[in-house]
Order: sequence, then C-alpha cells, then structure tokens
Amino acid sequence: MDKDRVAGGILLSLALSMGVLYTYLLFLAPDPVSILVLKLTALGVVGSFLIIMGWIGFALLTSPPHKRVLEIERRLAEEFKKLKERGYPFPWVDAGGGG
Repeated sequence: MDKDRVAGGILLSLALSMGVLYTYLLFLAPDPVSILVLKLTALGVVGSFLIIMGWIGFALLTSPPHKRVLEIERRLAEEFKKLKERGYPFPWVDAGGGG
C-alpha cells in the first residue's frame, strides 16, 4: 500500500471519529460541555474568517501599485521577446508562437 492511500485512510478515519465525537459532545454530553463546544466552534469559524480577512488586507497593503505591475509585465515581455529572438526554447509556448 502506498503512502497516499495510508494517509487517505488515516485522514478519513480521523474525520469520521472526530465527527462522531463532535456529535456526541454537542447533543449527548451535559449542557455545560455542549455550550463550550458551541463556543469553541464559533471561535474557530470567526477566527478563521478574521485570519483570511487579515491575510487579504496584508496582501493588498504590501502589493505594488497597478502601474508598477504593468511596468514589470512590460519589461518581462521585452525580455521574453529578446530571448525568443536568440532562439531560447520555451516548451510552454505553443507552435503558433503565442505566449
């Protein structure tokens, strides 16, 4: 059995067992435990949302301005054209010469 199948089996069994445990804690455990499980679930969902929102904000804050991106693209296109003229092989470019 290869590593991917072993990892898949472990992940599947872990997901199923955690789902059963979560269901038990949510519906069959005493009320204080169920409330704690709900609070932790809400914390995880809201925390994940805030982390993703912060990541997007950080990416927008630290990315170069649009004019700078266009300038970089123009320079890369010029370099690409020069290399093609020198005969450098680009296997990802189709036979028609598109890029």
